[in-house]
Amino acid sequence: MAPQQDHDFKLTTDAERQDEAKSIHEGTQITHAASGDLNRSLAQRHLTMMAIGGVIGPGYFMGMGTGLSTAGPAGLLICFAVLGCLLWTVMQSLGELASYIAVSGSFTHYSTRFIDPAWGFALGWNYFFLWCGIIMAEYNNLGLVLTYWETDMPRWGWTLVFWAIFMSFALLGVWAFGEAEFWLALIKVIAIAAFFICAILISTGVIGNRKIGFRYYHDPGPFATGVKGVFQIFVFAALQHSGTEMIGLTAGESANPGRDIPKAVRSVIWRILVIFIGGIFFLTITVASNDPDLLSRTSKTASSPFVIAFVRAGAVAGADAVNAIILVSIFSAVNSALYVGSRTLYGLAKEGAAPRIFLYTMRNGVPIVALLTFHVVGFLSLLNLSSGAGKVYTWVTSMTGVATFITWSSICLCHIRFRKAFRLQNIPTSTLPYKAAFWPWGAYTGFGVSVFFVFFQGWTAFAPWNVEDFFMNYIIVLVFGLLFGSWKVWHRTTWVRLEAADLRSGRRGWLM
Repeated sequence: MAPQQDHDFKLTTDAERQDEAKSIHEGTQITHAASGDLNRSLAQRHLTMMAIGGVIGPGYFMGMGTGLSTAGPAGLLICFAVLGCLLWTVMQSLGELASYIAVSGSFTHYSTRFIDPAWGFALGWNYFFLWCGIIMAEYNNLGLVLTYWETDMPRWGWTLVFWAIFMSFALLGVWAFGEAEFWLALIKVIAIAAFFICAILISTGVIGNRKIGFRYYHDPGPFATGVKGVFQIFVFAALQHSGTEMIGLTAGESANPGRDIPKAVRSVIWRILVIFIGGIFFLTITVASNDPDLLSRTSKTASSPFVIAFVRAGAVAGADAVNAIILVSIFSAVNSALYVGSRTLYGLAKEGAAPRIFLYTMRNGVPIVALLTFHVVGFLSLLNLSSGAGKVYTWVTSMTGVATFITWSSICLCHIRFRKAFRLQNIPTSTLPYKAAFWPWGAYTGFGVSVFFVFFQGWTAFAPWNVEDFFMNYIIVLVFGLLFGSWKVWHRTTWVRLEAADLRSGRRGWLM
């Protein structure tokens, strides 16, 4: 439990504020031996572009075929609309927390501070496992996409080459990560906007000389397998939205979290409406849900529905361009995974939930041991070379999707208890640099809906009973419960008393 502290807020002098501002804006780089902290050099434009397009990975361009073939065009839209609303409530909660308390570890730290140290331990490792699954999937996707162009290099060879490239780039520091994410995300957003235009041209027959209109909503129909199909892809939709919460993790390395985090959170709505809802709409009018080339459990080609749209229209050049954009999205996804995975492991070590060796940082603030340890997980993708791409992707999607729902529910629960601690300690909400919209209903709705999906998204495993589907959908829940229970028993932790919860440390109030 966080130590009890004096909660009277102390005002710093002008000289102190100027000294701290100077150290941050000059990009002071410190080692763990000096302070054990990270480098604060992420700018507002970095965070905003990350929120809009930074977590659009190859799953958006490749895996969307799974969702379309399983739920149908209308089912896919409904699913992403529901998940988009859920994500918005979660980000409102996270925005309020991260702008007020900007620390490494973010929501895993908030769980320790406002719920229970055992919950923070379980959530931190849950989130670490989530990104382990993501980086494995991205390296697997990298090998699959590169097979589109015939080369003599085997897939394992490409994995080794890009592993070294990504590792070298990650060592440059958080500023390089921010710049790379800004430009890679911008490329993805521009490419998606270009697809919107191409989809209209394909649907109207300008490209391909075949008018489609809304034909695929009538034949094969709006839903592929009814309600069951829609429920089956909620975890997939969660995986596509997962990573948006990384904005909270960047708070510890943001130069001005009180200003930058709220702006990034507000921009998430455009990502939900334009990138996902808009992108899915235009995709569903160009590709049929029963197209034989869509990714399925038995597929070994992992064809992108965006590629299929151009191939069916006879525009091969467009298909080549989409595959190039998919490569860009993989570079961005691996870059993000390395950042989030290493910082999560660093945050766990700072909370005492992982070995302290992961706290070691280079002079530029990169947690080198945590980064190297996490990146080695990428080699596990080589184990997938003998498996069907679709089956591997389905397992990764299910497990990481459930881990995402656990993370989102925990963020909302932290927010609820954070506000209760504010009330019990008589701290005015006017001190908050950002206030979540629709409090308290938004936070309670986000918590309730996330918990619902954690337990009920895998109901299809019971009708009829399927052992493989059960473990695919609930193994993360079982692991989370085991981690929570073992840490709680071993360390005899108790639920945090909110009237004594720490609402002071981690604040950079003068930046607000």
